[in-house]
Amino acid sequence: MIDAVVSHHMNSHRSGVARFNELLAEHLGVPFVSLQAASTVAMPLVSLKVSELAADARETLCTAQAAWSAHELFLHELCGDGLERGLIASARRVLAGNEAITADLAGVHPRVETLWTPGLIIEPGRIAPTEVRIFTFGMAHKIRTETFRRLRDLLDADGRSYAVHVSAANHETATLRDAELVFEEMHAIFPDRMYFKGNLSDIAIVDELERATFYAAFFAGGVRANNTSVASAMERGAVVVTNLDDRSPQELRHMDNVIDITQAIDLPSDPLVLRRLSVRAMETARARGWDALVARVRA
Repeated sequence: MIDAVVSHHMNSHRSGVARFNELLAEHLGVPFVSLQAASTVAMPLVSLKVSELAADARETLCTAQAAWSAHELFLHELCGDGLERGLIASARRVLAGNEAITADLAGVHPRVETLWTPGLIIEPGRIAPTEVRIFTFGMAHKIRTETFRRLRDLLDADGRSYAVHVSAANHETATLRDAELVFEEMHAIFPDRMYFKGNLSDIAIVDELERATFYAAFFAGGVRANNTSVASAMERGAVVVTNLDDRSPQELRHMDNVIDITQAIDLPSDPLVLRRLSVRAMETARARGWDALVARVRA
C-alpha cells in the first residue's frame, strides 16, 4: 500500500504539480512528503519532474530511495536522464500522466498505466452578490492586516452585507511565505467574506475598482504621496478608505476625497455622499497626474 506521496515542490501556490500531489495525497489519505523527509516512509508514490531537480535534490532522492521497501512512480513528463531511467526501472508500477508518456515507455517497463490529472480548482462556492464590495490590491506582504480589523468592525456595525476582494502580487524581495501568512491573517479577519483573486492585469484591476463600493489600502503610519495603488484608485474614481497622518499629502482630507479609517465612525451609504467622494478623488488625482509631475520635473 502507498504510504505517502513524495515530491520536490511542496508549495501548491507556486507549482501545479505540487497542488496535484497535495490533493492526490489528501484523496489517498496519506501524507504529502518532501524529498527531505522521504526516507521516513516505506512505500511512496513518487510524483515529480526529474528535470527540475537540482543536484542536492537528486542526491537526497537517491538517499531516500535506498530506505524504501518499494515505490511507485507518477510521471508528469519524460526527460530521459539517468536518474529518471533508474526510478522507472526500479518502480513497482509506473503511472503515466498522459498517453504520450505511455507511448514513449513502450517496452521500457512491464507495468505502465495511463492516467490523467483532474482539475485543480476544488472551490465549490461562488462569489455571492453583496451590498458593499471592498477591493484591495498591491504587494501581498504590505497588506496591513491590523487596520483591516478596524475596517471589519465598521463593516459589521454597518449592517449591510459585504465582501472583500483581494488581488495581490508577490515582490521578488519578499518570500512567498510572507504573503501566505498575510492571507492567513486576512482569512482570520474575514473568514467567510474574503475572496482572493490572484494577480490581476491592469484592465482587470480597473474593472474591480469600478465595481467596488470602497477601495481599501492601509500603510505603516499613513498613506504617502508615492503610494501608487491609492493614486490609481483615485484616478478611477474609487472611494478610497485609507489611513492619514501628518506626513500624508495635505490634499487628502477625510470625507472630502478619501475616508480616513482612523477618523471614521461609520462608512457612508448615501449615494450622493459616495458620488461626491468619487468626483473629488478624480479631481485630486487629476491635479497630481503625469502632466503636473512632468512639469515639476522639467522646472
